[in-house]
Amino acid sequence: LPTAPPSPAPPSSMQRRLGAIRTGAALARRGLCSKSKPAPEASPLIINFKHDGVASISLNNRPVNALSHGVCLELRAAIKELEADGATRGLILGSALPNLFSGGLDIRAFHRPDLEQLTQYWTSVQELWLALHTTRLATVAAISGHAPAGGCLLALSCDHRVMVSGGYGIGLNEAQLGITAPPWFSQLLADRIGARRAERMLMTGQLFSPDEALAAGLVDDVVSLADLNNVASSRLAELLAVNERGRVSIKKQLREPAAEALRERQSEDLDWFIHVVQQEDVQAALGAYIESLRKK
Repeated sequence: LPTAPPSPAPPSSMQRRLGAIRTGAALARRGLCSKSKPAPEASPLIINFKHDGVASISLNNRPVNALSHGVCLELRAAIKELEADGATRGLILGSALPNLFSGGLDIRAFHRPDLEQLTQYWTSVQELWLALHTTRLATVAAISGHAPAGGCLLALSCDHRVMVSGGYGIGLNEAQLGITAPPWFSQLLADRIGARRAERMLMTGQLFSPDEALAAGLVDDVVSLADLNNVASSRLAELLAVNERGRVSIKKQLREPAAEALRERQSEDLDWFIHVVQQEDVQAALGAYIESLRKK
């Protein structure tokens, strides 16, 4: 007699909790927002499960995907939850907004700041970077447009970077506002593109075009928008095809020293950043920039 087909494996706890994954369910304030019952506020993250242990997170924080305090907290929490889900092995980090990956940190939080709120915000930035930079997940950044400053940091923290062609810019351009990128920003850039090139980019606040970024090693592929998702998925599949123990071990070996250096000096890094932001010339530059945005 023919045997009955095996019962399908039960969904993982992560999959059960997020549910409706094939319809592009959104995780808002760490709760599920289904398409039939939209959330009162749009979620800043859209999380999808695909297949073969792959998930995607799309930033969805209008108008420029700023990495606000809330976004940093939610993105870190999502990464940790995906790590805890044994079925998930890879992550594609992208954007739900056109022509934009992320506009970077929320500079409004730096202008005439409340010190307690600024402390909480910068701590959330530190913790997000530590989570993304050291995650066991294989990660690919699908960069669909501009990625200055903190947007560039997110991309640099992934294992592979695919960027769309066109008139977009990517880089750590904090110097243009009188802000010094902290050591864990600048060293990450130097590790990717070399010390001399990183030094010049950091001092001048230069942004690279996609082709310049490819030539420098800042991104690994430049593709059309139509090909972005397919190429990002293919690059992630290549990473996942490697023996997982070996891939995760070498990633930890190479990345843990920088992470540990920040952990050991996290309080000093916070004090230094607050000091830099409070300088009058920095505040003046931030105010002028924010005012220019209001006029656009």
